[in-house]
Order: sequence, then C-alpha cells, then structure tokens
Amino acid sequence: MQDNFSTIICIADVNITDLLDKTLADLALPEVFVQRAKQMFLIDKRGFLGLRPVTRHDESRALFFHFYVPSRFEHGVMRRIAEATDLRMGGRGCIFAQRGLIRRGAPLYFDEAKLEALCGSDDELQAEDYACICCTVSRGEGEALAAAVLELGLCVPIVFFGSGVGLRDKLGLLRITIPVEKEIIWFLVPRSDAELVEKTLIPRARFDVPGHGFLYKSFVHAPVVNLRVRQGKRVHAATMEQVIAAMDEVRGSSDWRRLGAKTDDLSGNSTETTGGMKGLFFIGEEEEVEIFRKTAMASGARGATLNHLEMRSYRAAAQDQIKESRSKERSSKESHSRELCDIIIPSDIERSILASLEETGLFAAGRSCILKILPLGRPASFRHV
Repeated sequence: MQDNFSTIICIADVNITDLLDKTLADLALPEVFVQRAKQMFLIDKRGFLGLRPVTRHDESRALFFHFYVPSRFEHGVMRRIAEATDLRMGGRGCIFAQRGLIRRGAPLYFDEAKLEALCGSDDELQAEDYACICCTVSRGEGEALAAAVLELGLCVPIVFFGSGVGLRDKLGLLRITIPVEKEIIWFLVPRSDAELVEKTLIPRARFDVPGHGFLYKSFVHAPVVNLRVRQGKRVHAATMEQVIAAMDEVRGSSDWRRLGAKTDDLSGNSTETTGGMKGLFFIGEEEEVEIFRKTAMASGARGATLNHLEMRSYRAAAQDQIKESRSKERSSKESHSRELCDIIIPSDIERSILASLEETGLFAAGRSCILKILPLGRPASFRHV
C-alpha cells in the first residue's frame, strides 16, 4: 500500500480541454484517465412574447480528468491547472483532491524536479473542506436529483454514465426489473452542508427502498468549485460566483455560506470518516477488472458499477515538445481503453477482500492496474442496486 499519493479530479468544460491538455503535458504526468460527463445548470430565458422570464434546466458537455500525484504536489498542481485554464471563471468546471491508500504493482514515476519547479511542494495538506456526494441511480432518474440541488444553489451537479453489475446478476428473472444502465451524479458542496443535501436527495430518490440506488460521500480538498448554478444575461460588473469566490478567499473557507448546521470538524479528526464504509476504485483492462469484481464479490461485496475510461500518457507528449508539431499532436493524443470498477463495502470486510485480491496476482510486480481505497463518510442511507 502507498499513502503518499493524492487523487486529483478535474471536471472541465469541453471548451477548455485543449488548455488542460497542454498543462498536463507540461507536467509530464504518466497516467491520466478521461471520461465524458456533463454539467447541469439553470438558465433564464424569455417567456412567450418576452413578457415573463422562464427558468429551465440545461447542460453542457465536459470531460472528467482523473490522475495521481505525490501528495506534497497536490495543492501546487491544482493551482497551476486552475491558473492555466482560468478554471475559476464561472461555469468552466472544478478541481479537487481525494486522499486514500493506493495499491499498484508497477510504481508510478514522476518528473519531480519539473513538478517542483512548476508547482512547488507543500508538506502540510489543506483541510478537506468539501464533501463529494455521489448518487448512483437508474438512467433517467438523475435529472430530478440534479434539479433539487440546483434549487438550493449550492453547486453545479456533474453527471456521467455507467453500468451496474453484481447483485443484479444474482436475481434471476427478477433482474429485468432493475435496469443495467446507471446514472452517476456528483455534488461538490461545502462540508457543513453535506447532511442537508443528503436529506434533500434521499426521499426524492427513495434510497431507503432496496433496489433504488445508493448514496455515499467522501471528504475532499477543493480549491475551485463551479458555483455558476444559474446562467443568463449578465447585468452587473461581477457575477455572483465571483463575489462568492472572493468572500471565500477573504474568510478562508466556505463555511460562512453554509445552509445547514455546522457539525463537522474540518481538521480531519471527525469520526465520521472511520469505521463506516470504504470505497474500492479499481482501474485496469477489461480482464483485470473482471477478476477484481468477481474476487471482491466472492469475499462479501454486493455490487459494483462499471465505467469506461480513456487512459492518456502525457509523459510522451512532454518528451516530444522539441519535435515537429504533427508528431507532438500524435503523441499527446495517444490513449488506451480502460475500465473503472467502483465497489462500496462495509469496513469490516475490507481485510478479507484485500487478502483475496493479493492472491490473484493483480498487484504483482510490473502490473499497471491500480486500486484506490477511500474512507467514506457515514452515509445517511446505503442500498446496492
């Protein structure tokens, strides 16, 4: 196990992905996993004959970038990406870091001298001031959940798609009542508002009823959050999102704008992240993912969600910067297909699952598949599909 890596996740509007590609190439990151997604928001439009404004739900295409860096470069890498892409401008996206154990056979190699020069390092990690709430429901049911949080004005929901496997396969003919296609919705909200959001989502999605999906949360450090919940004609010199971001910087956190009661200790000492649930996030080729899924389920896991990813290596792109532009473009777009398998388990079966996985040889020397083990906050409701 390695605990000196941070997972950085950046959700970027498609209009800035070229800038993000260039920044990742400058950092020479060895592995970046990319997935298609969309961001949801409210838009104000003129009504019939322009007499009455109408608010509607809309969406924009985005890409989900997922990669690992040594933890001491966590904040510096996120800061450089935010500056290079103007990510703090409303509607462009968000970036945050998750901290957990990493298991991998082949070590990850970074150009640490370049990271130090471009980003700087910091031995003290920032507080995990945000909660990332993840809901998995049948496809088509996510819009109502996104609308509920948009009405609260807390964040811009991030939506992508996957497929459910595991428990559904054990139900025989009853499995036809549970769709295989899943919709995954992420809500990045101030940590103090996590409970409020959960209480809003649970009755709407009926998470307390078996077979209606599940919800979990993890705590993250998020220097940039997309707060442009509402889009429309700009009538002031500064947008509301810019005002909120400025106030966050002045106050030193987002705690001043919480809607719910303050219940969490941001120092990281909260017991809410211990003794409850663990998230196992495995990335590998299709055959490796199938071994991981079957082994975990044989050891007590109940279900899993699969997502298709594209793996890019930006190390080659950085090495080719002195070559002709055509060669560089070909190198920077070199990619491979991968799959991500998410399994949420009770902490008491983690050890038996890891022991079984060790016997499969998935993490033998030279193997490039990767497992992230993430502590999860105690969910208000948890049901496997």
